Amino acid sequence: MQHNLVKLLIAVLFSNLVLSAQGQSISYSNNIHLPDDTVIRSQFVHSLMGFLKQKDKPNKDNTYVLNETLLATSALLDEMKGMEQNATLKDPNFYKASIINCVDDGNGKLIIQLAYMGIKESQPVLRASFKLLAQKQGNQFYFSSPFAMYTHNWKNKKKGSLTFYYKDTLNSADADAYLKKVQFYNKKLKAPEESTDIYYCDNFTEAQQILGVDYKLDYNGIPSNILTSHENNKNLMLNALTSVNHRFDPHDLWHERLRTVVSSDVINRPVDEGCAYLYGGSWGFTWPELQVRFKAYVTEHPDADWLKLYLDATNFSPGPKILKVSYVLNALIVRKIEAEKGFSAVIQLLSCGKKEAGDENYFKALDQIIGINKGNFNVKVGELVKGM
Repeated sequence: MQHNLVKLLIAVLFSNLVLSAQGQSISYSNNIHLPDDTVIRSQFVHSLMGFLKQKDKPNKDNTYVLNETLLATSALLDEMKGMEQNATLKDPNFYKASIINCVDDGNGKLIIQLAYMGIKESQPVLRASFKLLAQKQGNQFYFSSPFAMYTHNWKNKKKGSLTFYYKDTLNSADADAYLKKVQFYNKKLKAPEESTDIYYCDNFTEAQQILGVDYKLDYNGIPSNILTSHENNKNLMLNALTSVNHRFDPHDLWHERLRTVVSSDVINRPVDEGCAYLYGGSWGFTWPELQVRFKAYVTEHPDADWLKLYLDATNFSPGPKILKVSYVLNALIVRKIEAEKGFSAVIQLLSCGKKEAGDENYFKALDQIIGINKGNFNVKVGELVKGM
């Protein structure tokens, strides 16, 4: 399949057919079957260019998205953002959009395949390939993820505010555990109860494909992951976690629920990760299991300089999964703050601002909340480590 795609990319790259509208351009080879009617073709071109021009805006503000598919299309748009950029070459417009397939499904929709590719050392480089549905309404086309086309016959079961979608059999124990953890986080955070659709995918490749991601260089070789979106107080989760004990990740769930009550613009990541360690574990390890691994590190480093290890974001795990000293220390600090000051004080520390050089904002908030600062960090945190 990829060999055939490369052939098509070469054909597109060296074709002279280019559509232009709204300051955007998109190429296609002469064997691509766009609408024959010149008026409809013009409307399609105008709409596609408008959709692409707005794709890096907030998803709900894209005026070319089919509204009833916003939740799934929002997740697809997240995957499409910044596709023109080549960070290595520092070129913001290295990858160009090209139509590599257009099919009329016979029911009033066009199935579009869109590739982002560039030329490096005379060779085509594929960044990503996406599938979209285009539907004409009035004088323009609206675009959506093909998500419903692939999942319309999936079974479903509702539990509380969650609806689980699956093809054959639902792991009820896992679904119940997920619901319990959501309720735990919502209560702690005073977060609103939101409707969430959870789709259990066989693997990450399937999750991408049903969303409309045919290929993405970033995900090359990744077997397990989660894709999500949040729009209008409703959540979508494509769950493709196949390498952990549970089909949901309580660590990532913490991050998702926190962002319903605290803006990501002010969240301090080391504190956020510390909370996720404490309440949800990490990389499949529970918090008690993380403590066992950390205690082994402490035994091997009896004279550890906790302040230096914190500032250096040192990894304490001997395995392939990175586990940071600063995250465990924050878990211990958060546990102490919550016990002595209540969870509102934890929110205060979480909201001290993004990590900065020297972590001055973090230490200022920490000192104000519980009296721990750079001067006494080794002593105070050392006591927490000993009391694990």
